This record gives sequence, structure tokens and C-alpha cells, in this order.
Amino acid sequence: MKISIIFNDPVQYATGKIYTDEEVDTVEEAIDMSEYGVLDEVKSVQRALEPTGHQTKIVPVALDVHKLIDELKEDRPDIIFNLCESLDGDPTQEMNVAALFEILKIPYTGNTANTLGLALNKSRVKEILHYYDIPTSAHYICSDVKQFRENGYDKVKDKFPLIVKPSREDASIGIENKSVVHNEKELEERIQHIITEYKQPALIEQFIDGREINVSVVGNVKNNSEDDLIVFPISEIDFSALPADYPKIVSYNSKWMYKTVEFAGTKAVCPAQNLSPELEEKIKATAKKVYRIIGATDYARVDFRVKDGVPYVLELNPNPDIASDVDEDTGFTRSAKAYGWSYEQLIQNVIKYSCERWGINYSEK
Repeated sequence: MKISIIFNDPVQYATGKIYTDEEVDTVEEAIDMSEYGVLDEVKSVQRALEPTGHQTKIVPVALDVHKLIDELKEDRPDIIFNLCESLDGDPTQEMNVAALFEILKIPYTGNTANTLGLALNKSRVKEILHYYDIPTSAHYICSDVKQFRENGYDKVKDKFPLIVKPSREDASIGIENKSVVHNEKELEERIQHIITEYKQPALIEQFIDGREINVSVVGNVKNNSEDDLIVFPISEIDFSALPADYPKIVSYNSKWMYKTVEFAGTKAVCPAQNLSPELEEKIKATAKKVYRIIGATDYARVDFRVKDGVPYVLELNPNPDIASDVDEDTGFTRSAKAYGWSYEQLIQNVIKYSCERWGINYSEK
């Protein structure tokens, strides 16, 4: 098969410099690893496909979409391995890149354009979860601080602490220690920061001070049945190494800013420990239900906060990091390996699920 591995061409680095793997450990300042993540994914996927005999080509996506269209028309790949998470740093364009593949009638892995767009609309996802009686935190949308002060504050004044996020971002963008607020003054300051800095409404949620759980799911729903979905062993974020006065959240620093206190103090544990069989089954069943009703395909991750035995859904991540590194795997890959799959098997199965969905004959080499 001809497989094009398509990804968003990184547009910026916090330090203004791209470090080699050897240099990363030698610098003293914090390094923004977010732009490195997709590059690691690309290298990992290509490396996993090398022994298969498939013909692979790496294709970066930048603002010149016409160049991408021309290249795809000329190459005519059998399938695209889609790792594109944004366009020129804008995650709202992620769905449009996938839609372009659909217009060109080229099959691609991962979630559809509709699902990518829906998952990024966090408020809409929460409305759907509420409709299906799936536990999720109470939430509010605010696009104007003054209007919220007059009409919205009464709805949240008895629900502190709250967490304030951008309403249309991913990868923990806009989430930092100050995101968790405890009073009206902190709340208004954070809302204004989100509106000013990210040019979008703020999503206000009741903060659930519980265990952070990640559930990786692969496969496709058939005839509205979840029977063919595979749920990997549950992963948990361990916050025990964070300073006592830091909020227990997966912030941008903890996810991407290498050599920060948050990065060092936030670790994933898989399989998660000390979950009762009943709670584990409840979490996995809820993850599959969310995967189905949001319309996920091939692979996705569902994030939870668990408190008092109740798994509250935070969000569905339709494009989780699936890189594999010699030193440390990403969460999704770590869960797959805990299930018993090698990284090569994970990538092969993602392609297999996608081919089945698109009606393509696929044979492993």
C-alpha cells in the first residue's frame, strides 16, 4: 500500500530553537515540547511501518493548502495516516484538513472531520453527555465578563472551586495553575484572560478534585454496537510529586514544558492501581459509550475525573498522541503495550480498522 503520513508542520518553538534529542537534556531553561510531539509521532509511525513493505511518504501540512492538494493528487495514496492536529497553529482547522481528504476521496485513519470538529467544541460535547445521562461536571460558557457578572455569576457562586479553560482548544492549551479559581475575583480575572489571550469564550466548569483517569479505546462501532471496541488497561495521572500548593491538574506545563515543576511532578501510571473491579468496569463501559455517541472511529481517548466512585467525563480526545520513544511512550501507546500489543501492532491495527471502515482490502506484510 501507498501510505502518506500527514502532519501539521510545526510553526513555533517557545525557545525559538529546535533542539536535537541530545541537546534537550543539556539546556537549563524550560523547553516547550508541544511542537516536538507531532514530529515524534511521525518518526514513530514511519519506523513502525518500515518492516511491513508498505510504501510511506511524509507530507507536512502548512498554510499552502494548494500544495498539499497537488501533492495528494499526484501521489494518490491508498490511505493517509492522519496525524494533523492543526493548521498554522490553529486547532479549529484540524477538522478542515480531514474534510479535504474526504473531498479528494482519499481514505484516512482516525476520526472523521465531523467528530474532530465536535470534540473540539467542549461545551457541545458536555451537552450531549448530559442528554445521555453520562456524568460530567456542571459547565457554563462566558464570552463577556460584564454580562457574566450580571447574569451568570449566581449560577456558579456556590460551586467553587471552578476551573476555567478556553472553550475550543486542545493539548491543555490555556490550562495553568491559575485556571483553578476559588472566588469571584479570580474567576473574573481568568475569564478575561481566556477571552483576551485566546480570542474565544471561556469554559467554566466545576472543579472535580478526584483521580485523573485516561481510557484508550480502539476499533469501530458496527450497527450501533460497542461489542467490537477494545478498551486498553486504564491509565492514571499521578500528581503525588507536585508541590502541595499546586492544583492537581494536567496543565500545559505538566504536559509539554520539559524541566518545569509541573512536568516533573506529573506522571502516568498504567495500569491504574487500586480501582475496584466494579469501578473499573463502570469506567470502561462509560468510555465505550462516549466513544460511540460522539462518533469516534479507529482510536480515541476518553478522560475522566473519578470522585466518590463516580467517573465524570472530562472530554474525548479524538487525536491523542501515539508516539513511541525508546525512553518513554506516550499515554495511548503505554496503554496499548499494557494490553499486550507491540507498537508495530498498534499502528498496523489502526490502519486495519481504517481500511475496514473505508472498504479497502488490507493485508499485513
